[in-house]
Formats: sequence, C-alpha cells, structure tokens
Amino acid sequence: MKWTPWILCLCAAASAQDLKKNYLDLTEGWAREAVFTKSEQEAMERGRQWETLLTEGLDDPVARKGLAAGEPSFEALAALYPGKVLDRTLLGTWSDPAAEPSKLDNEFTIWWNGAISADLIPQTAHRTNVVFRVGREARMFGALGQDYSRIGYEEGYLPIVRARYRLGGMLYQQSAWADKPAPETRGWDIAYVQFDLSNESGAPASAELHEDLILIDGSRARAAGDRIVNASGAVLLAHSDPGARFDEARQRLSHVVRLRPGQKASLFFKIPYYPDEEGLVRAASRPDAEASYTRVHGFWSGLLARGARFQVPEERVNQVWRALLLQNFILADGRRFTYGSGLRYNDSYYPVENGFGAHTFATYGHTDYANALLSYCVPVSVRRDLATRKYQNRRGIPFHHLLENYRLSKKTDVFERYREDLYRAAEEIIADRRLTMIEPDGAKPLHWGFLPPDRPGVDVIAATQTVYVTAHNITSCQGLRDFGDFLVRTGIDPARGRRYLSEAQAYRKVVLEAMEKSAIRVPGRPPFVDLQTLYFRDTPEFGPEPYDHLALGRVQGTYYHYWADMQFRYNFFNPSDRVGQWIADYAAQRGGFALGVTRARPRPGDPSGWINAVYNAGYYDYRLRGGRREEFLLGLYSRLAFAMSRHVYVSSEGAPLIGYNTRNGGLVGADHPFPNSASNAETLSMLRAMLVLEELENNQETGDIWLLKGVPRAWLEAGKKIEVNEAPTYFGPLSFSVESRVDRGAVVLSIRPPRRDRYRRLVVTVPHPQRRPIREVLVNGRSHADFDAGREEIRLPYGATAFLVEVRYFVPEKL
Repeated sequence: MKWTPWILCLCAAASAQDLKKNYLDLTEGWAREAVFTKSEQEAMERGRQWETLLTEGLDDPVARKGLAAGEPSFEALAALYPGKVLDRTLLGTWSDPAAEPSKLDNEFTIWWNGAISADLIPQTAHRTNVVFRVGREARMFGALGQDYSRIGYEEGYLPIVRARYRLGGMLYQQSAWADKPAPETRGWDIAYVQFDLSNESGAPASAELHEDLILIDGSRARAAGDRIVNASGAVLLAHSDPGARFDEARQRLSHVVRLRPGQKASLFFKIPYYPDEEGLVRAASRPDAEASYTRVHGFWSGLLARGARFQVPEERVNQVWRALLLQNFILADGRRFTYGSGLRYNDSYYPVENGFGAHTFATYGHTDYANALLSYCVPVSVRRDLATRKYQNRRGIPFHHLLENYRLSKKTDVFERYREDLYRAAEEIIADRRLTMIEPDGAKPLHWGFLPPDRPGVDVIAATQTVYVTAHNITSCQGLRDFGDFLVRTGIDPARGRRYLSEAQAYRKVVLEAMEKSAIRVPGRPPFVDLQTLYFRDTPEFGPEPYDHLALGRVQGTYYHYWADMQFRYNFFNPSDRVGQWIADYAAQRGGFALGVTRARPRPGDPSGWINAVYNAGYYDYRLRGGRREEFLLGLYSRLAFAMSRHVYVSSEGAPLIGYNTRNGGLVGADHPFPNSASNAETLSMLRAMLVLEELENNQETGDIWLLKGVPRAWLEAGKKIEVNEAPTYFGPLSFSVESRVDRGAVVLSIRPPRRDRYRRLVVTVPHPQRRPIREVLVNGRSHADFDAGREEIRLPYGATAFLVEVRYFVPEKL
C-alpha cells in the first residue's frame, strides 16, 4: 500500500482550508486509483471529438445533431458524450416534516468505491472516512472497472446501496443503508454495512477485507474490543469479527476469512454519523443487520406504495423517478426541504427552487408531506429580516405556492398560520407599484407601474446594479393573481381576492407592454428582452448590446437564462405570448444549452464547461405546452444522460461537464453540489408532465387535462404498456393504463378520470411509433368523432366515470 504524503503530514491543528484540501485530495485520489472498463474508456475518447463544438456552439449543435437523427432517447444522447460513472450518493433516513431542521438530520456520503464519509465539518470536510479494501494486497474495493458492478440501488431505486467486486477468485458484495434505531443514537443516523464474501475458485482460499479509518483532522483511532474509537473513546465503528486486527500505524482494520470452494461468509459494520461518546451503539451482528434491513426496506417500499404509481416501458425512467423521490425525502430536514447535502448547500433553502420542488411530493401522491414543507417557505419569503436583500422578489413567491398547494391538496392551514404577513406583503406590492405611477412631462415612462428599483434577487456576483428588475415584477404580478385566485376559490376573502385579481390583470398588461417596448432587435437573432433590468442598454455591466453567448460572455448572461426558467415556472407566459417565445428562443439560440442542459458560467481556473441542472424544467415545460414534444424529450433525456450520474442518479445545481466527463470518469467530486433536491424535483416534474399535465392560461386552469402529451413514440411500440395509478391533479386523483397493439392496428386506453372537481376535457395524445394516422376511435364501445388525426389527439368530455378508448390506425396491406 502506498500512502500519499499528505496523509502522513495531517495535523490536528489544520485550518478549515487545509482540512478541505486534504479531504478533496483524499477523495480525488481514490479516482486516480480507478481503472475504467473498455467501454467507459471508449466513451470518453469518443466524446472528446465534440468538445470544441460543445463549448463554442451557440444553438447546442451537438444536441441538434441528435435531434436530426430522430426522436430523442436516453441511448441516443448517452452515445454522444459520456456520463458521470464515478458517482456517489447519500445514505439517510426520513425526518418528520413537522419538526424543526437539525444537524442531526445530516446524511452520510457513500462513494463510487463504497467508501463512507460521516461527521460533516460545515463547508469543509467529512471528519470520519471509512475506505474498504480487499485481497492480500489491500486493493481498493471497486478499483478495476471490469471486475466491478459500480454502486447501485437495491431494486434500482431504494436507498440501500449495493456493489459487487471480484478479485483473486473471491466475490465481495457490499450492502449499505442508514437507520436510526432509537436506543442507539441521540437522533443521528447509523450506517449499516454488510460485506458478503464468496469463494468462487475451485480451491480453499482466504478472503481478506480491510477498512482504512481516515480522520480528516489528523487525529488517530484505536481498537477497543469490537469497536474502533477516537482519541476520546467515542465509537467510530463497530464490527462483527472477533478475529479482526487493527494496525494503528496504518489505521487499518483487517479481516481474514478462510473459505472452502463455494462457501460464503459475512461481516457486519455499524458507523454512527457522529462519534458515539456514550457507547450507545450496540454490537454489529447478523441478527441486528437483518432486523435493520427488514425495517428500512419495508419503510421505503411502503412510503412509495402510499403515493402515486407510474410504470412506463423504460426501466431507467421507472427507477429514476422512484430514486429521486426517495433522495428528496432523505434530503428534507424536518420542515425545511434542504437544497443539498455535504460540503455545499447542506443547510440551504431557496423559496423558488425548493418551493417548486416541494410540490413534486404532492404530484407524486404525498400531499400532506408537501403541505407541511410549505410552512418553511412563507416566513423566509415575506419577512424582510429573513429574506434580506432578496425581499422584493421573494415576498411574491409564497402566493404562487399557496395556490399550487391548494390545487393539489385543498389545504389552507399554512395560509391561516401566516395570514397577516401574507396580506401585508400583498398590500406592499400594490403600494410599491403606486410609487412609480408618475408621469413627468405628461408622459408615462417605460417603468410606469413597476416596483421601485432594486438589485436583482440572485447571487451577489450578478446583482451589482440597482435597476427596475423586470423579473421581480413578473414574480409579484403572478403572485398577486395567484393569491387573489386562492382567496376567491377558498372563500376565505372573495372581495379581497377579486381586488388582487383586478390589480394583477392591469399589472400584467403593464409588464408585457414594457417588455415588448424594451426589446432590442439585432438581425439574425430573436428579439432580446432582458429580465434583470428594464433599461438594459443603459445599465452598466449589462448593456449596451445583447449577450452574444449567454454562458461565455458577461456573467449576467448566465443569470438571464436562470431568470427565464424561473419565470416560466410561474406560468406567467402563455405559449402564444410573443415575449415568452422571444425569451425561450434567445436562450436556445445564443449559448443557453449544452447537450440539452442549461449552461452555467465557467469557474475561474477551471477549463471545464459547466452546466446547471436546476434551471431548465420551466423552459421545457413551456415548450411542451406549446406543442414542441421532441424538444421537451431532448430536455428530459439530457437530464438523465448528463445532468445526473449514470448509476445512482444524483444531480446538482452546478457541475462540470464539457472536458470533464471525458477524464476520470466524470468524478462526482466532494466540492460539487451533489445531490441537489431542486434538480431532482425538476426531473420529477418533467417526468410527470410527460404523462399528466393540466392546461393553463395565465396560470389558471382551462379545464383540460393532457394525458401522454410528452411521451416518446417508442413507448407505444407493440406490446408495451403504461400505467398511472392515483396521480393527483388539480381536479383530483386520476388513473389510466395504455396497452399498445399497434401490430394489430390499435392502442387501447382505460381511464378513470378525476371526480373531486369538474374538469372540461381529457385530451389524450397517442403518438404512433411509425407516425400512422388515426383511422377511427371507439369510446366505451361507441364510435367517437372528437379526435384530431394530425395532432394525434383524442378529446374526451367530462361526464363518464370511466373511459375505455380504442384508437385504430390505418395499417398498410401486406404484399
């Protein structure tokens, strides 16, 4: 075993900066020991040919190349550029959404090589790190890709991580999960690790397993019976092997198990998230591990079973939605839907990103849970001391979330808790608008009826000027409209609600007219309408000319794209609105995307091209609502191929991609903000929109519910099935199934529409795999004339409690 010099030189008195460097060196050093499979190496080599074009291309030319070849798919995109194969994920437990956030809710990190990190030093490092090694030479578990399964989830999605590694005729199988056995902790989690050792050779041999204990602060561990403890005697790890040896010089615990051919044995470990100073952790054993596993497996499986259920013909999609939903349950800390885990964003919360993200719990059937999370959003948005410099924008955000939450859950308790603060914020918006309703020289200025100047509510780096922020006005305008709608629908205060609706209607007209007038037209480009400053040409650091390349030019150009996505999420822009189309087109044509994912600004000193997976679901939802299904599919599959890692589906806010995934397996590094709850939620939102999507105008339901609007044609190939059970909608739960019999000229759907509230129509899209036109439609056994063969849509009016739909196609005669 070769020890890198920095390990030998660790100093207990190291600064936070030193500790972070040591931690990054440690975790990145593991990646340097990795040997990739032939296919992984070929994918990295093949991807390099596109990197110049990916960096410099304005209209995402590599993704457009994929689009030209046919309907987007995961396989087609994954073949263009490699994904992140050296990934990591988290181990954690569910927390009560009625509880306050606590550092006791922190999660373990489990790395691509099965190593486990615990005891976070905020924004610095994990103090406790356990690295597993195997064989007589103590090779790192998972080092040789050709002999390694890579880490993955049990059943493809449960937060029980499994991996298999073969070395020297032995099979080493790791299983790891988190539990919180009440008598053994003071509220923190315990990581359970099980290693199953199997002799696959034809002769008796010894299986060897080793655990390196690395305390990043430079302190030393020691053995204490079946425990490894720190210098003060607190338990770091408990193990089940009475014959284990601990080498204090190497800080290594070793096990040697003699096995006959075909014989198996198991070793068990327990790692408390924080060092156990009271000796609460019980002995590690098979009965203890099996009891914990049964409890944890049953809990997560049962949680999924209580929500909506989606089953589609693409197994990766089935695994992804379940895995991301469970990741987000783990990331939530009490009533705070926390933004991330680990070194970055471990205790962060953002009302836009996490507020929208919380609604995905409701759309996947966990409405009570989503409602509980809303209670955290309101005070941090409408209280100036908590919202701080972003107050002007944030105070309008909860109004949208209140309406969205009510549409899905019919709950109003969060409003009742913060009623006076919410009314105050709404009246402030109205009063602030009046401050700019001044007509010097008898003419209305462009900003007439806008909020007073403020700094844009984004990162400080892009919020340097005090300006009339168009995006703040969109948030506030749509917020007033949504709040008014909420007050009228609930009957809480219809008169006030109607006043807000009237105010919002006039406000919307003012904002859209100002945006159109502010548009800068440059030949060969879509009209440019900035969302950060109304007077773009006259604003230092922004104008005077529109951004040539959103990601590679002025820093404000990157934030232009982020703002656009956020405003699309509010549904302020309708698909027919010219200004909305201009904004979307500018992002698409002027460097806003790479491989279908939103471009991020480059990091100083980093040659990689970065992406940001938190800010594009709004854009792609807008495109889908406008009927651009193939572009929507590009966005969805780009998330699966590039925005998340390949094996455990973790995604981030910002992450390196171009020139990064083609080396070191695209290591999901410790200093990259993986996983990210908002990014997870955006993927979940898009997956739901493929199958179920309510039509909206000005964020108000038209009464139409779209089914299958975003599904790929491949899902309707002969013999394939789609099932949606108890999916919440704005009108109540909905279920349907689809069976493709296109080889016999038909697709059959069985639909149980929502019954809670009256809808207008179900609009079912049925995209034939070979694009054959619809010949006729039968509904409940009778001919049905309300379909559009060109748009591949069938319209079903409200009324029936169930629909059995048979869509028949023209089938070419066989020669």
